[in-house]
Amino acid sequence: MRGRRNGALALVAVISTFFALSLSTTAHAAQNSLLFITAPSHSQINGVFIDDQLAAELSPDGSLGKLLYPTNGRSIRWEVDPALIEEITTMSNGYKLLDGTAGSGQDLARAFLARLSTLASVGQVDAMVYGNPSEYWVTRLTPHEHTSILSASQSRLSALLKNSVGLPTNYLSTSYFSLPKQSLTHIRRDYSTIQGSAIYMAPEALDAARLSLIRLLNPAMGSDRRLALLADVNHSIATLGQNIRLAPGRFTVTSSSQNLPITVINDFPGNAKINLVITSLNERVVVNDINNVAVNGKSKIQVMVPVKVLTSGTSGLSIVIRNGKGAQIGNPQIYPLSLKVISPIATWITTGAAITLFFAALLQSLRRIRRRRVA
Repeated sequence: MRGRRNGALALVAVISTFFALSLSTTAHAAQNSLLFITAPSHSQINGVFIDDQLAAELSPDGSLGKLLYPTNGRSIRWEVDPALIEEITTMSNGYKLLDGTAGSGQDLARAFLARLSTLASVGQVDAMVYGNPSEYWVTRLTPHEHTSILSASQSRLSALLKNSVGLPTNYLSTSYFSLPKQSLTHIRRDYSTIQGSAIYMAPEALDAARLSLIRLLNPAMGSDRRLALLADVNHSIATLGQNIRLAPGRFTVTSSSQNLPITVINDFPGNAKINLVITSLNERVVVNDINNVAVNGKSKIQVMVPVKVLTSGTSGLSIVIRNGKGAQIGNPQIYPLSLKVISPIATWITTGAAITLFFAALLQSLRRIRRRRVA
């Protein structure tokens, strides 16, 4: 009886070991059957490439090209970075390098895209998070994009490959990497500018602006390349922040109550409703905010700003544009004021003196008339 029990236990142990090994092998195979197609960005927002390194990576024996032709014979799934495919699509149409020369990877890019589109057509391609950023920095620098970027990545890759692809469910990278303090400041400022303009932007333009920052958070990107691409993004976002702006000017105020014409310009295609937060630079001028200013798309209007002047001298107005949610748009505009106003007290004194002189002159004239009559 004991021998049979020991034999049964041994058989159970063998079977358990077999299933454990089978599961381990299956898991390992599943892990190895997933390939990631991603690389840090190489191009500026305008499509100009900072180097031609990507062309070499797309060759059949390059780091990316060889991933599309596995030799192990297993069933493979590919997770693909849509930011990379955007750059390869740009390459396939012909591209320039920063030094003005033509890039060499056009044919390689076309072959790569053709192969990847074939894989997508048979359902073997899923999307990665756009730009393969570190989840750590996305959460801290662009928190509103943490979830929305998943669906945006899927839709972008589907459009690029002209086939439906799977939705990314998580971030490939979750680790921290060091970012210079100045870079952090620039990224936060750019994101704030995007948020301030978001309600006036077309969805496609808004996605493009947000994703231009996200792709800079790829942990595999070299620091020099990140700084170069960040400078390009800074310039683009600064231009975006000026789409709704105030025309500069200076004013001479000659009365105690006067309306100053302030020009508001809207370069966005859609209509915008904004608030003007107005501050006097000293106590000589009293002014109030103006809310709910409507500006049609691709147009400009003049807003009359009432001011009250308490005394002559110099002053100024600082005007900040805010959207309906209170977010600042662009930078403050300063309007210098030259105040040439006579105060009421001075007016009374001057008027009184004039009246006194008038009566004095009249009295003198009457005396002269009397003297002539007596004479």
